[in-house]
Amino acid sequence: MTTTPPPLWDAARREMEEYQLAAGFELQPRWDVPEQIVLHTAVSGRSGIGATSLEEYTAEADAVISAGAAGVHLDYTWVQDAAGRRLDKEITPVDAYRSVLEPLRKRHGTGFVSDCNVLNGSTFDECMEPARAGLAELAPCAPGHPEEFMIPAIEAVQAVGAKPFLAIHSSGEIELTKRKLVDSGVLKLPAYWGILYGLPFNSGRTLVSGTYLPNARDMALHLFMMVDQIRRIDPEGPILVCAAGRASLYMTTMATMLGLHIRVGTEDTVWKYPNSDERLSGNLEMLEMAKQIAELHGRRPATADEYRKLLGIPTPVLP
Repeated sequence: MTTTPPPLWDAARREMEEYQLAAGFELQPRWDVPEQIVLHTAVSGRSGIGATSLEEYTAEADAVISAGAAGVHLDYTWVQDAAGRRLDKEITPVDAYRSVLEPLRKRHGTGFVSDCNVLNGSTFDECMEPARAGLAELAPCAPGHPEEFMIPAIEAVQAVGAKPFLAIHSSGEIELTKRKLVDSGVLKLPAYWGILYGLPFNSGRTLVSGTYLPNARDMALHLFMMVDQIRRIDPEGPILVCAAGRASLYMTTMATMLGLHIRVGTEDTVWKYPNSDERLSGNLEMLEMAKQIAELHGRRPATADEYRKLLGIPTPVLP
């Protein structure tokens, strides 16, 4: 059925008589923000608070897993066992990780994703042993690390079915990832990208480079730019943003809004808020704050198996 359009002035008069400021709200489509959000944690005391002994480390990890963390980043640098031995220097990496993982697996089974560094060891094979022994489901690898170590490390991690976690400290490491890993065919896509920026550095030329974030505007600009650059390389790869440095949970909030995933914990920050010197009491407090942020933005913490599905890795078979 067709109707005859009215003349212009009649249409204009009717529009004014029936004037409505807004159209129906149902005309606006839902935003493409996934309901699930991965809550990952990094519980070491590198920042000056948190775990510095093996017992504290295990207790901190246990607490955040019990509270809903889907994954735990296990970096035992500077952590000591009951005998006062440095786990990163006086114990082999595979034994150090077992000392942390065994009690956690005994209590939580496969209820968390294990994220183990492959950076410590007196030989390359010793560094890779935690992944080859099946302890690491994820293994952080910084594209800015020396190529002669970084490329074989990523190949070794992928060869045993674990997922490399690309630690991106600045936009330059995105370019390194593209040139040295993606364009060369070394890295399998979709990859797993971990944005870890805003940390303070003491020198301009280190194994990784810092990012200057004096305020929320710069924090947002850097994050938008890096996410956009990553998406041009890898449209489907999941992205996790680490709360770090002075920005702390402001980063977490923005990443949550953008539909990304988050990592919190005392490994990378001591600050509760960017605009004060109030310190976090520990990892559990920060995780609970992140959970509240997620809930306020309509997002639900993912389970460990949902996390694994997102990454395309299997659930480990435990002895």
